Amino acid sequence: MRTHIKLSIGCIVSVLVLGGCATSKPALEGQLNPALGHAVDANKAAHAVAPSAAQKANTFIPADPMRAQQARQNYRNNTIAKPNRDEQ
Repeated sequence: MRTHIKLSIGCIVSVLVLGGCATSKPALEGQLNPALGHAVDANKAAHAVAPSAAQKANTFIPADPMRAQQARQNYRNNTIAKPNRDEQ
């Protein structure tokens, strides 16, 4: 019985002590940086790779079924031309 009373008194004291730490105003109200949450946008920008001038110029892909068939065949035969890294 004594243990039960000690535990009850301990809980009541803990609630009263922790209640003194509570406020009616949120802790960070008015202190937040307006740029908060922009980290994802910054990370996307840091990892984006801008295409080279040669890559930008070569964006037209004609709707040519024979060319598409040849591209698939080259892929299957592993005869695709390797990219030239010196163009960048």
